[in-house]
Order: sequence, then structure tokens, then C-alpha cells
Amino acid sequence: MIIRRKTTTITVTDQARRAIGGRRLALAALSVAVALAASAACAAAQVNVRRDRAGVLIETSNAPLSEVLAALESTFSIEHRTSVPLDQSISGTYRGPLRHVLSRLLDGFSYYVADTADGRMEITIVSRGGDPPGATAAAPQVVSTFQKLEVPPPTAAQVLAERQRAHHRRPPPR
Repeated sequence: MIIRRKTTTITVTDQARRAIGGRRLALAALSVAVALAASAACAAAQVNVRRDRAGVLIETSNAPLSEVLAALESTFSIEHRTSVPLDQSISGTYRGPLRHVLSRLLDGFSYYVADTADGRMEITIVSRGGDPPGATAAAPQVVSTFQKLEVPPPTAAQVLAERQRAHHRRPPPR
């Protein structure tokens, strides 16, 4: 009995075509994933700043405070400086006078606002959460017990001298 087998030969070029096709598919899937992630990130953090009759209208959705302040800088003549990270996420609608909106946005921060001679507003953010500037996480110092201050009562001569000084300070009668 003779059994014949059918053999299939795959050349190197066929293998290369299959590998390249698989890589193209992986590259296409990767580029779609990156595009979706970028659009989701853009959709996740949005800031709209408009001037209106009340002063300013800010609509924000999951945007860091630094982006909100940057958007305000591009709309108004504002400049901000900070010594703390402004990565706190802000969401909501803020409407009103500019200083009122800034106070609501910067609630929980220590900051000050200065008006310059050329009409700009400079905002300096010093610390977060009411901590004093340069505060460290050092352990609080223990204060020793207070000493009781003993003050002796005035002598009769001291009382008399004080009465005479008080008498001379009075205005003359009319």
C-alpha cells in the first residue's frame, strides 16, 4: 500500500508578508487607541472663559487649577506665580466679578492679589491649606511651663506720685 502525502511549502516571502500584515494591524490598532486616549483627555479637561456683564464666566470640567489660571491669563491681563503645585481638579461654573471668582477658585490657598501701575493684576500663590509659607512637617516644639509673674503692689509714694501726674494732666476749669 502506498500512501502519498501532500506537502505544502511556504516560502520565506509568504512568511514575511504575514508578519508585515500582522505588524500593520497592530500599528493601526495602536494608533486608534492613542487617538481615542487623546480625545478622551481633551474631553475630560475643558476650560471656557468668557467676559460678560457680570465680569467673567468660567465653565470648567475636570481641569487642573493651573489650566484655569492660564485660560484667565489669556483672556484678562492677569499674571500668576506660585510656589505650590496647582494640580487640584476644578469642575463647575463660576460667574461674577473677577476678584470674586478668583477667591472662589483659590479657596484653600494662601495668596495675594496686587494691581500694577500698568493695569495688570498679579496673583501670587504662597501656600496650600492655610499653612504658613515655608512650613515644614517638623514636630511641634514643646513649650516649657510658664513662670508666674509676681508684681508687687505699689507703694504709697508711687500711688501719690501717680495721682499728682494725673492731676496735672487735667485741663484747667473754664
